[in-house]
Amino acid sequence: MAYDLQEQEQIDALKGFWAQWGKLIGGAVLAVSLGFIGFKGWQYYQRTQAENAAVVYGQLEPALQAGDLAKAKGVLAALQKDFAGSAYAANASLLVAKLAFDKNELGFARTQLKWVIEHAGKDETLQAVARLRLASVLLDEKQYDAALAELAMAHPATFDAMFLDLKADVLVARGDIGGAREAYKAALAKSAPEAQVREFIQAKLDSLGS
Repeated sequence: MAYDLQEQEQIDALKGFWAQWGKLIGGAVLAVSLGFIGFKGWQYYQRTQAENAAVVYGQLEPALQAGDLAKAKGVLAALQKDFAGSAYAANASLLVAKLAFDKNELGFARTQLKWVIEHAGKDETLQAVARLRLASVLLDEKQYDAALAELAMAHPATFDAMFLDLKADVLVARGDIGGAREAYKAALAKSAPEAQVREFIQAKLDSLGS
């Protein structure tokens, strides 16, 4: 096919452009394509991991309902080993810690709650719940200073009343009635006026006397 002079000049210019920039453009297109494929692959991997974690997590409920701590420990170990970064592993750790506490296996409960704190990442709410429960375990173990140290850690403001209430409980157990009284008052100040827990806190405060 014959081309006129203008068409030939355009073809020559296009050839020159690709000769100079073709490899760079091709590399950029390849990088974008690989990035897109990688992103889709990561999404698929994440979705598959979540589905697999859910299957393992589903084995936990019967063990909890039956109070079978040995079986619950087995399921939890699998979740923590293979799906440590998932919400399933963190939630399972909280639930199994509660069962262990009820079974008076305080050391195991303490270990699992610490695991949640360490693996919760940026989930401050989950960390706060784990700290509260850990402080309760430490209180039961009469490790008062350790319990107070956990309750002194940073947490979302919505947990202030609960942290202060438990702090007061620890102080009572340690014999610091004056400190407990102030902590209960602070817990009341942080509680919403309609919160049902206010009556419970007030009752504990009244039991200390003036």
